[in-house]
Amino acid sequence: MVIDMDKRFIIGILLALVLVVSGCVDTDGGGIVEVIKEGDHVLVDYTGRLEDGTVFDTSVEDVAIEVGVHNPGRAYQPLGFTVGAGQMIKGFDSGVVGMAVGEAKTLTILPEDAYGLKREDRVQTVSIEELSAAGITPVIGEKLTTSYGQVGNITDITNTSVVIDFNHRLAGKTLIFDVRIVSIDGGDAAVEDDDEAATVDTAKKTEPEGRNRIVVIETSMGTMTAELYETRAPNTTANFIGLAERGFYDGLIFHRVINDFMIQGGCPEGTGRGNSGTNIKLEIHPELTHVDGALAMARSSHPDSASSQFYICDGAQSRLDGQYAVFGMVIDGMDVVRAIAEVETDSQNKPVEDVVITEISIETPK
Repeated sequence: MVIDMDKRFIIGILLALVLVVSGCVDTDGGGIVEVIKEGDHVLVDYTGRLEDGTVFDTSVEDVAIEVGVHNPGRAYQPLGFTVGAGQMIKGFDSGVVGMAVGEAKTLTILPEDAYGLKREDRVQTVSIEELSAAGITPVIGEKLTTSYGQVGNITDITNTSVVIDFNHRLAGKTLIFDVRIVSIDGGDAAVEDDDEAATVDTAKKTEPEGRNRIVVIETSMGTMTAELYETRAPNTTANFIGLAERGFYDGLIFHRVINDFMIQGGCPEGTGRGNSGTNIKLEIHPELTHVDGALAMARSSHPDSASSQFYICDGAQSRLDGQYAVFGMVIDGMDVVRAIAEVETDSQNKPVEDVVITEISIETPK
């Protein structure tokens, strides 16, 4: 009898440990609590700082005001993303797994799990004459955008040359994030903040369910499906939908492909110089960023020159945020994006063998 009781006791302890480790038990005695796992959509408040304490970004307006980085044109609100979908830097993405609503945590993220190590091959020296011929007067700290959409900062100027750094501004840096979970799965959540409760209205943070139409991009290498952000990018999506519905894109090619950067199509000439004959104004929304799989409009150096050319990000490209209009997100077929991004290209980044857009169609969710 003693042996049986001991067995039951040991089994009970093991079961309790399993429940605690699984994240399904509230160790404070409040019952079952939900914790974040891969595939969950979450809303997170955060403050990001460098090792010396310098704050480089925050979702909390009071913090932004306090540290002197406040932008009056920005909508300060919790950051929404799907865990494990590659929408965030690796360390942030994995760091929130296992956290519960209302929980706060500090994440220390090394460069390899953030924006990578700083690469010398992304620092280029160009002649003053070359920039002058393009009508550019270089200024230290100024950003330059290449014809391929790459953004670099001018870091040094001599009498004959200019140094341009195409690394991400946070490359090579260890990042520290103070994070706090606002909600899991995108639902409204009442969050206890010390002695004060705050209710988050997520309806303003996400697209209304069922409203956004879907674009199906059929290519010679497979099919990609993307959700269009119609409420946050109404003009850009309307332009794209109009072109797609009249068959403008059918039969065109992806004329520019850069692995680990993007795949670009929509030029009727197949050269990158063609357009639909109509330009649209640059439409930027702070919530729509260049995450992996983002669908965005290409343009020339003029902000309001977007027309028909679009691109899909192969990996997150945050350096493009605020400069190009993101208007959708691939929700199925990222394997096709990867495959296209890896095809052999010539010196102009054009695929050696044409990758054809056979048809682009617009669907309304049921």
